[in-house]
Amino acid sequence: MVLQIPANRFHLQELTSADPMKTLVNDVRAGLLASPRSLPPKYFYNDEGSRLFNEICETKDYYPTRTEFALFNEHADEIINTVQARTYVELGAGASTKTEVLLSKLNINLDTYITIDVCQEILVDTANRLLNTHPNLQIKSLIGEYLPALQALPVLEHPALYIFIGSSIGNFTEQESIELLSEVSRKMNSSDYFLLGLDRVKDKSILESAYDDEEGVTAKFNLNVLQVLNDKLGSNFNLNYFLHQAIYNEQDEQIEMYLKSKKSQTIDLSLLNETIRLQKDERILTEISRKYTKTSIQRMLLNSGLKEVLHFEPINQYFSLVLAKRV
Repeated sequence: MVLQIPANRFHLQELTSADPMKTLVNDVRAGLLASPRSLPPKYFYNDEGSRLFNEICETKDYYPTRTEFALFNEHADEIINTVQARTYVELGAGASTKTEVLLSKLNINLDTYITIDVCQEILVDTANRLLNTHPNLQIKSLIGEYLPALQALPVLEHPALYIFIGSSIGNFTEQESIELLSEVSRKMNSSDYFLLGLDRVKDKSILESAYDDEEGVTAKFNLNVLQVLNDKLGSNFNLNYFLHQAIYNEQDEQIEMYLKSKKSQTIDLSLLNETIRLQKDERILTEISRKYTKTSIQRMLLNSGLKEVLHFEPINQYFSLVLAKRV
């Protein structure tokens, strides 16, 4: 990927504390060789997976992206005026399309925008776009997972605004969420803020449609994780032998995405020297997406050393955009 802006305005750091292939092998051993079987959702996002996710966001059934966008557009000025940040730090920044709503409305120059993501290509693409439209901005990008990246943050200019949107926090278990948010809280000082986007509990049919759209894009996205394993591990998953399922677990208040085996089949994991035998209708859990109420949001924040300052929601209460501070 060609960098089109001056190098003195962009710094890219790859966190190399772990071997990605070794991590993948360990994750597959821990998930696919266990019972029940599972895979971490981070492996969705090869180039094709990233493209399909962007397509998901445009489907009529997937409301979270456009709902959160509307909240950003409606409340950007209030957020900016409240935080008065010199530095933005965004976890899972991706293309930064929502955060760009804030950047485009700034009346003062932001010193630094720090982006964190596992995909180098998208971070460079984003830097090219933003630095050409915001001539006084500096961008520092960290390639890696959230906890190591937070621990590797450079010294910040304060006040800082930490950003974690898209309801990505919902992909973590409750304990994992508290661990991550607690790390953000420890990094914050008394003048800093945290902007968090969370999907809300709602009718089961709306939730299941959002993760199993009529166009079948989410199904392709889910199945693509098997292609990632074929490409990286030399496995022989036949994608035609699996069915995408999205089920809302009302007790745990979370969407669960599965790949369901259409038939009894044997899968060779060549690089692992392992074979797995799937029974007909056996499922592989590929993602959870937890949904929240106002009460569960406040409980999670307090358990992470944070407190709610502002809470934005649409009339239908489908989504929450929460501005928090350290307790």
